[in-house]
Amino acid sequence: MQTLSLLTSICRRTARLLSFAVSIYGLLPFISADFRRDTLLMGLYCILPVLSFPVTLVSFRSLRLSVALHWLLVFGYVAVYSMLAWRTCAELGYCEGVLSTVFATTSTWRVRGLFLVAILNLALPILKENLRCEQAKATGIPAAL
Repeated sequence: MQTLSLLTSICRRTARLLSFAVSIYGLLPFISADFRRDTLLMGLYCILPVLSFPVTLVSFRSLRLSVALHWLLVFGYVAVYSMLAWRTCAELGYCEGVLSTVFATTSTWRVRGLFLVAILNLALPILKENLRCEQAKATGIPAAL
């Protein structure tokens, strides 16, 4: 039971720390972004990673909402980043295909960081439920479904 509690604590702290790092690292595109062309896409590209830490703060109120918002951030950011990457490679003529562009997008640090934060936040409710069941077994009280 202590191991599960420790694992939950480590998972929570790692998710928060990584979320903060993704948010800080997400501020860098604001420096060199060209908002004259595709203003909406560039705005989303710049702002979505920055929202990672505020979404993590939502987990203090509702963990399930935080998990859903993190996955929404991940898929939204991959879509926006892939559209921008596709536009760039299409203009320069080196596109191999849509799927290869999406895979190239998912290999970047920001996307991997967002994925990891979303996975850790998805693991938290599962770990918390397992911890609650283990605590109920230890006290002899059956866990409510």
